[in-house]
Amino acid sequence: MIETIQTGKRGKTFSKQQAIDPQTGETKDILLIGNPEEFDRNFTKVFHAFTEALISDEEIAGKAIRLLFWIMTQLENGRIEFYMDYQTIKNNLNVGKATYHRWKKTLENKGIIRKIKTNLYQLNPACVVKGKGHTLIDEFRQPRLPLED
Repeated sequence: MIETIQTGKRGKTFSKQQAIDPQTGETKDILLIGNPEEFDRNFTKVFHAFTEALISDEEIAGKAIRLLFWIMTQLENGRIEFYMDYQTIKNNLNVGKATYHRWKKTLENKGIIRKIKTNLYQLNPACVVKGKGHTLIDEFRQPRLPLED
C-alpha cells in the first residue's frame, strides 16, 4: 500500500511504501522524501511495452533506434516537439541521406514521431516522455491540419 502526503503546493512529498528486502525476503516499510518535480527533471521515461516493441521490430532494432535515441537527447523537459534535418543527423550520427530518410520514415510509419511542418516533429508521448507526460499524451492525440511544406 502506498500513502502519499504532499506538504504545500510545491512542497516535499512523503510516500510510505512497502519494499521487499532482496537478501532476506522480509517486507519493510520505507519512506521516500522528495520534490516530485526534481524526480522528473531531465529524466527520459521509456515505457516497457514500447521497449519490447522496439527490440522485436527488425526495422527499428539496430537501425532506426539510433535516430530515436538521438531524438530523445534533443527533447526539452516537458516538450514533445523537436527540430530535425538531414545535415544535423549527418553531423551527429554520420549516416547518409537515404539512411536518414529511411529511418525517419520508419519512425513516422510506426507512429513514434510525426511531422508538424518542415523540420519540426513531435515524439509520441505514449512511447517516450521527458519530464511529466500526462498532459503531453492529450496534446499528441489532437488532430492536426494537413502538413504545410
